Amino acid sequence: MHDGVQSFRVISSGTIDDAWSINAYAQCAGTYSYQDPGTVIQGAKPDHGCTNLPDHANLFTFEGLPPHLAEESTTSYHIAYSAESSLYFGYQAYANYYAFQTSNQVEGTGYTRLLTSSEPDDLMNTIPTFQAPRLAFSHRYSPINKPDVVAKWFESDQAPTEEVIVLIDPDNWLLQPIAKYASRVKKGHALAQQAFFYRNPKVKELYQLFCEKNCGYTPDDAAVPYFVHRDDLKAIAPLWRDLTIKIKERTIAEPDLNQRFKAIQLDWCAEMYGYVFAAAELGIRHTIKGKLQLRDVDQPVPPREENRIPMIHMGRAWFPKGDPTAEQWRHTEGEIFNYRGIQVWCKCNWTASHIIPWPVPSGSDFASRETLRILHDSMEAFGPLPKSKYRGDASPYGYHVNFP
Repeated sequence: MHDGVQSFRVISSGTIDDAWSINAYAQCAGTYSYQDPGTVIQGAKPDHGCTNLPDHANLFTFEGLPPHLAEESTTSYHIAYSAESSLYFGYQAYANYYAFQTSNQVEGTGYTRLLTSSEPDDLMNTIPTFQAPRLAFSHRYSPINKPDVVAKWFESDQAPTEEVIVLIDPDNWLLQPIAKYASRVKKGHALAQQAFFYRNPKVKELYQLFCEKNCGYTPDDAAVPYFVHRDDLKAIAPLWRDLTIKIKERTIAEPDLNQRFKAIQLDWCAEMYGYVFAAAELGIRHTIKGKLQLRDVDQPVPPREENRIPMIHMGRAWFPKGDPTAEQWRHTEGEIFNYRGIQVWCKCNWTASHIIPWPVPSGSDFASRETLRILHDSMEAFGPLPKSKYRGDASPYGYHVNFP
């Protein structure tokens, strides 16, 4: 167990191993209390309630539980994402932090917004943040901020100390504890979401153009969330940054490359290839897993699977066709997704930060429901974003304006 953990609770929605997790709490009143460091907890169940631990929790052994639970309780992890100061990123930062706070992560789990900005912004008193100045290259390609700020984070006196780093995006909003995924990470072996370019041979073809060593390696088709050992990410980050710049500079000099690799969206996704190529050069492997996140445009999941979704990757929200409340929020953008219902919200719209359709009608799909719930509840928790120099105004122009 983590140092300082005083109690635990077993949570399960059924008997399937993947539905189990351990949540750590401060001292509590539960059905069982074990004061003898030699006690064996046998067959702990959800209905046992919150269970107190003695001072030397590491001396406990657990029996009758799914095997991965003991590992989950001993793997520390830190959740982080890259962002800038803008209206577009501001409401996402509130929602992302609210989702972290309410998703029952293991007590003591780290959390950091990795901010690219010339100075600290006005959300740093609310959201744990590391701030670093931008590279000049970010004016040509803003996704370079992600590997750049991660590298600077590791070089700083605020570098993470947890064993596993979980890199997400600002629009990845946590729903469930993710300790069981962090526990699968070992040094030299990470875990990641299956990328949209999964098994596309163009990725290895592109790798051959840019690799300087380990060129016989097949890059892993990894996407966020990345679950990576701290030492591995420290090594990956500067190489990730260098390779991303190298890829972008070459595509600028040779525009035909973007057409050649159009099937894997090289023009915008150079940063993603910078990551997987850096890991490949260093010989760091990833277990590729589906359903680490649910995107807004993925097929809706059946109700029985909803509590197994670790996080959403939000983008749009729909109300059911025929719902009488939908018309007041109907969007004209996104007609390609009309089969999903009536689009009522999109992060692509400059009104996304302050016009939140509510309440959500029954029959709405899970991703839409969770997106709007977190948006609404985070605004209730933190209030509206303050107007300041760090964000543009709510207008088609001001929405995406980033503080220098």
